[in-house]
Amino acid sequence: HKIMKASRVGRRLSAAGAASVSGREQEKKKKKRKEVGNGKKSFEFLRSSVREPRESRRVPIVHGRIPKGLSGYFLRNGPDLRHEPLVEDVHWFDGDGYVHWVRLHGGEGEREGEGENQQIAFAEYGGQYVETQGFLEEKEAGKAKYCGIKQSPILPFILQGFKSKFTNTFSLNSPGPDRPYWVIQQKNTANNGLECTAGGKILATYEAGSPYEIKLVRDGDEWQGKTRLETVGLFTPKSKQNAASFNHWLHNFTAHSKSCPVTEELLFISYDLIGSKFHVGVMSDEDELLSMETFNYPNGEASMMHDFAITESKIIIMCHPLLFNLEQSMQGGLPFTYSTTHSSFFGVIERRRNANGEGGGCGSEIQWIEAENGYCYHSMAAYDDAESEGLVHLFAQKLAATGALGMATFKEDGRQLENYEVQELAKLHKWTLDTVKKGEGKGKILESSVQCEV
Repeated sequence: HKIMKASRVGRRLSAAGAASVSGREQEKKKKKRKEVGNGKKSFEFLRSSVREPRESRRVPIVHGRIPKGLSGYFLRNGPDLRHEPLVEDVHWFDGDGYVHWVRLHGGEGEREGEGENQQIAFAEYGGQYVETQGFLEEKEAGKAKYCGIKQSPILPFILQGFKSKFTNTFSLNSPGPDRPYWVIQQKNTANNGLECTAGGKILATYEAGSPYEIKLVRDGDEWQGKTRLETVGLFTPKSKQNAASFNHWLHNFTAHSKSCPVTEELLFISYDLIGSKFHVGVMSDEDELLSMETFNYPNGEASMMHDFAITESKIIIMCHPLLFNLEQSMQGGLPFTYSTTHSSFFGVIERRRNANGEGGGCGSEIQWIEAENGYCYHSMAAYDDAESEGLVHLFAQKLAATGALGMATFKEDGRQLENYEVQELAKLHKWTLDTVKKGEGKGKILESSVQCEV
């Protein structure tokens, strides 16, 4: 209520001209936004490492109150460097997955002995690492054993990676390696995101590997007990007999899967940076793998597809020209190259429903719609047009170009660009896609427009 009230007051002041700022202040704001976009502002309070678990504890409510009825957990996953790195060029994504949790209890229920009308509101906080295969190996050694995502092939790290993969492949306690064949000297950190499945599982995800299942456990009663986080282990989607399967050697489960509120399906993409194909998987509301379809990249080159979008009827793949550069990486360079002249593509895949309207996975064909150059790390929303069948509206954070947070070089018409500078300031962008049925021609973009800066 206070936020809404302040917003209304702000609009009135702005309309009256009373909220205007000087030209100098405006320039300061522009400079600050530019510095953030260029990565000069480091946000150390979010990027600094904890380096040890934090036991759950009550934390004071310093301002305001927890609304009655607001009870549950809020979790945040992110990288945390537990050990001193073995290389100098460290990327802030290299840290192990560390899940912070806050439990809010908004006063529901009564505590015994406190009186009928006594209601208790409190907050609880803690933090714990996701215990991946690489994390446990380094914990046992007491030091780092892997390099980071910016390093080119280094023999000792490659040997360590192969040892880990084969050890976990033949271990009775593991379903296999936690990263596909093309990820060797980097560990799966499970530090990218969190997802809840319809079957009640919490997954900690990693861009280039399999997800880990974690769970929150309460020790003691509701009032005095504490929460702890446990790593259940490497997650494998259940497969029906003679149905699709998830292979830990071949597949990854990218950072941003999607939960459908209608069918309760969980959809994810799995791309191969060395090969020429990617996969789209769909899990049922019982965490069974309904389909695992394979598709070719539109331009034959492997690209980083960090996110995608879904509507009630379609899956929208966002394929932009942030391309894996194997030759450059093998020669000691960065793993990616962004092409400033390649087109982007949106891939449209039909979602399937059974006779009862329940989710049935996805189709095996994809329709590629060519779009302008640019990169979208994250989708914001997508929906089917209410009036025109086949029209899809997509909103995403669009960059003019990206250096992949220090992991990419740039090229133009195949020519390497030296000292190329890019301001990675995202804008909320809208596309309206006119998709077509098989045999009815090519799809096209009807609208491509900037909505606002993000």
